[in-house]
Formats: sequence, C-alpha cells, structure tokens
Amino acid sequence: MECIRRDHTEILSSGDQAGPFLSARAVGMALAALNDAKAHASGRSALLNITAPAKLTAIGAANSNVAGAAACAEVLRLRYPNQAHLLEPAWLRWLDYFGLGAAGSPAEMAGRAFGILVHQQGMDDPVNAAIDQYTPSGARYEHIAPPSDPMQHYAGGRWGMSTPLLATRVTGFPFPPGRTSATHVDHTAHYADDFEKTVNKGESNRMPGTRTLPEEITGIGWGYDGSMEIGTPPRQYLQIVLTVLDLIEAQNPGSLSPEEELAILAGVGIVMADAGIDAWHYKYAPTHMMWRPAIGIPNAETGNGVADPSWQPLGLPNTNGSKRNLTPNFPSYPSGHATFGAAAFQLLRLFLVEKDIANFDENGVDNVRFDFVSDEFNGRNKDPITMQPREHITFGYNSLWQAIIDNSVSRLYLGVHWQFDGVTKRNAAGTDDEFGIPSSPSELGKTGGVWLGAKIANEIALKLGISPTTIVDSKIS
Repeated sequence: MECIRRDHTEILSSGDQAGPFLSARAVGMALAALNDAKAHASGRSALLNITAPAKLTAIGAANSNVAGAAACAEVLRLRYPNQAHLLEPAWLRWLDYFGLGAAGSPAEMAGRAFGILVHQQGMDDPVNAAIDQYTPSGARYEHIAPPSDPMQHYAGGRWGMSTPLLATRVTGFPFPPGRTSATHVDHTAHYADDFEKTVNKGESNRMPGTRTLPEEITGIGWGYDGSMEIGTPPRQYLQIVLTVLDLIEAQNPGSLSPEEELAILAGVGIVMADAGIDAWHYKYAPTHMMWRPAIGIPNAETGNGVADPSWQPLGLPNTNGSKRNLTPNFPSYPSGHATFGAAAFQLLRLFLVEKDIANFDENGVDNVRFDFVSDEFNGRNKDPITMQPREHITFGYNSLWQAIIDNSVSRLYLGVHWQFDGVTKRNAAGTDDEFGIPSSPSELGKTGGVWLGAKIANEIALKLGISPTTIVDSKIS
C-alpha cells in the first residue's frame, strides 16, 4: 500500500505502476508471492499455478516467513524500480528487527527466486499498459478526451489482453443499456433515467435538491483516483480488508490463523488484479464501450437525454492538487471502481461466512460491521478548491454489501460515471435489468461492474477452498 501511495506522489517516485489496473496487478503479484512462497516452504497448497523451485521447498516451515517476505519484497523491487532505494533498506531492517539473520541466507535467496517467477507472469504488462493504444473512430457513444482536457491520453487500451493470475474471462457480460452494436445505442428508458440522474447528481456546482452533502462526501471518500499521497482504489480496498481483519482479531482473538489471514489477503490482491483485466477488456470492446458523462451529456441524442453543452462534472477529487472537473482517461463501462471493489469485498464476504465469522441473511446481505477513515478525509490531505485539509470523517458500514454499493454509486456523485456502469437492479420478472439501486444481492442485475467483479470473486473463492454452497448463499451468481 505504501508503494502505491509513493508511486502517485511525484516527489517520492516517478510512477512505475501508476493507475488502477497497474496498481492492482503489482499488489496482486506481491501478495500472491508472499502467500505462495510461504506455502511452498511449509508444504501447503499455493494459489498460483507456478512450480516452486526445489531450493524453496527444501528450506522447510521454520524458514517460511523469510522466504515469503523475500518473494514479496522481490516483486515490489521489480515492479517499483524507482523505489528500490527505499525497499532494500526496509528489507534489511525487517530481517534485523525480527532476528532472522543476515541478508543472503538460503531462505532469502529461494524466496527472491520465486518472486522473480511471479513477476514474470506479467512480462507483457509494459506493452499492454502503454498509453494511447486506442484511437477513437468518431462513432457516437464512444469514449474521447473531454472538452476540459482535450490533450488527455487513453490508458489501458490493450490491458484486457494481459494474462490473468488465476481467473478466466467472464463471458456473456451484458452490454450497457441500449448498446446494440459498436456504432449504435437504442433510445431506452434505462439509459435516459441514468442520464438524468448523472445530470443532477454529478454536476460541478451542487444545486439545492440535487446532490446532497452526504452524497458528495461519499463520492470524494471513495475516490482514490491517483492523487498525490493517496494513490488508486486497490489501496483503499486493501485498507478496508485489513481494517475488517484487525477488527475480527480484536473482537475474537485467534478466530483466524495467520495462514488464513494471509490467504484471504493474497486472494483479494489476486482478484483485484484479474478484475482489472476483465474490466479494461470490456471498457475498450467496441460492443461495450461507453462515453463518459463529460462527453455524453453535452452531446446527448434526443430520446436518451437533453444535451447541455455547458455541463461539467464535479470530477475526480484531485486531492492535494489544484485542478477541477477532471474525468478518468479511459471509457466508462464498466466502472473500474465498482469492479475492483465488488471483487475484493465479495471475496472477503464469502471467506468470512465460510469461516463462520459472518453470515448472510435470506437475501445475501452480510453482517460484517466496520468503520474506516478514508485518506480523502483523514484531516491532512487537502481539497483542491479550498486548498485546506479536509475534515477527519469516519465512515461506518453495517455490511460489506453496503460498501460495495456505496463504492459503486459514489462515482455517480462525482459525475464521472453513469449509474449503470457500476450497478443495476434486476426487474420483477428477473429477466432483465432496470433502473435503480438493489437493496440486496438478491436484487442485483448483471449490468455493470458490481456483478462483473463479484463474478470474478466467486471463481477465485473456489480456489481458496470456499464451498459452492457459500457462493450460492451470497445471492450473486
């Protein structure tokens, strides 16, 4: 998480893995390397399909902590070369603090060798992550640079071609409402309703009766849009997962073993990494691509909305910066926030229910209660409008399901997404999706990133040993 923060803070690092899909990839590999090297050394089952070097399996359980940490550290060094001068001293201090011997031990060398193997699972990442590997064709509803940022580049045009760590491509992912081909969107009530909601809730200047102050706080609090000192959404989701695990340990010490906690952390890292690949595959698929509100509202077609050439979004929080009304530099559908967040929290929900630490009600809502402080509202990081630190605000949730929903809908309140990019509600007949926010997983439609991320989490859950029955009980399938 610290590597992600530094990576997006220019005075600390020039940005090795900047942006959400690269951050997710790096953290997924680092946590997988940590878990799997330790597992191989201890004789337990690993998650990734990587054959362990013989020297790793030979070191034994007594040296597994060093091997696992060394594998993780090696991935971080390789993924964040501009932070190597910070990572190497931290590694040596860690060895010294825990009395684990000098650098260069067989366990360390075995772990480092395994970390290299994990890193090599993404050798094509630099090519796939290169900017501007997409050229707009000029078709309507297609993503282009917004008027407020006409020189904006396009990120992740080829990222959907990257090799996932564990998941397989989700097929049959629905088109956004009305999208019937790469060049056409039908006039639909669903699109028109979502259009109107974004016009009112996401506009730059909040008017009475439209976006409320709590909604604006929700939008900013779930931001993490690559700002200085904050980084990207995968960092926030890991912060929340760790908060939940710490709370469980405080309330019921020993209810999860260190190996179980490490497995779910690695699973969360992996599922976010793989969710980013699927989300960006569909973002740039001509059959699924959708323009951002900053382009779509000024250029609306009759039947799908009323054009407003002067409309601007509240925009990305741009914390500790000075710009306003910013829009992400990739297409809108599906929402990356919704996909990453649902993937992480659905996997955690399933894990905790499987371990009898939490449960689902009859509609699939979990009872995981937690509070967290977003770095967007930590009393230190500054608002770009006032140039003063924002308040210190504690966000409270009664379930991870509600966090999934708020994380998704938060993008609407910033005006950078349509609601259907993230979440939709299943209609009464259960045959299609309709406008609205589902109150429970049993009402969740398949259109949008929440369903996509949860679907990927369900696949990774099986690899963590979570039973199909638990997945069915979550009401997301």
